[in-house]
Amino acid sequence: MIALMVSGCSDKHTASVSAIRAVKVEAARAGEGTTVRFIGTVRQQERASLAFESAGTLTELRVDIGDTVEKDQVLASIDRQPAQLRLQEAQASLRLARAQAVERELNYQRQKRLLAAGSVAQSVVESALASSEQAKAEQVRAQSEQALAHRELDIESAAGQEVVAAVPLALAETLKPGDLARASSTADGTSGFDLALEGISPRADDGLVRTAVFRVLRPASRLPSGITLLVQMHPDTGTQPLSVPVQALWMGTGSNSAEVFVYQPGGTVALRSVSLGTVKDGRALIASGLAVGERVVTAGAAFLQDGETVTLFQPSTRLNGGTQ
Repeated sequence: MIALMVSGCSDKHTASVSAIRAVKVEAARAGEGTTVRFIGTVRQQERASLAFESAGTLTELRVDIGDTVEKDQVLASIDRQPAQLRLQEAQASLRLARAQAVERELNYQRQKRLLAAGSVAQSVVESALASSEQAKAEQVRAQSEQALAHRELDIESAAGQEVVAAVPLALAETLKPGDLARASSTADGTSGFDLALEGISPRADDGLVRTAVFRVLRPASRLPSGITLLVQMHPDTGTQPLSVPVQALWMGTGSNSAEVFVYQPGGTVALRSVSLGTVKDGRALIASGLAVGERVVTAGAAFLQDGETVTLFQPSTRLNGGTQ
């Protein structure tokens, strides 16, 4: 009876030792960094402060804030009567100057003929020449006045848009022109569009934020000026450390160290010591000891030993749809 009992126990122990354990594994991967969110406002990419050359009464304003304008488009008008009066004066001066120039040129030619006939002195001819040249100069000045009265303002506009946002100082220090962002009117950002950082102000407003200007890249449609958008960025903070689930960790020799079972290509596991960083959202950052892509055991490691042969867990589907 005792022999049978011992034999039975011995057979059961042998079976348990020879069984290959099934384990779940997960590859060590680099973190994706943090997502920073802030509010931005749409505005026209290029703006200009325009004014009339001379003072006057505004009679017409054809545009409003945020409107798109084109080259040669009239934006506003002032009372034209004062300008018309100046134009008429310039035209009258031009006609008078032309008449005087013709008259004095004829007088000069007449004096030259009289000089040739010996009827007048040389000084009379020189005086007539001076009067003729002065009349020509007056004609040129009058033509300039008329051209000035016809001068019009030539405006070129840009139809581009930009997004202006106040970003925290810590984030501003990491940004550089060309960095990409995502803007949307919804929190999930699924129906948004891309932005590119144009520049950031060197001065901090209230000592808390700095103003960043983003260029709009290929928006689905034109955006109304003044609307607010949710802007999201993934700042470039360099190479992100590896991380693994906290379930993969076993107590190490120090507070900043732990042990993990690393799955080997031959179907075995190797116990390895790793250095730890911080723990966030159920994942532990690995400072050293693992490489990208190495798979660590996350479930089934309770009774594993270094070098033990294992099999990867394969969930089987039951008839009721449940998964193991």
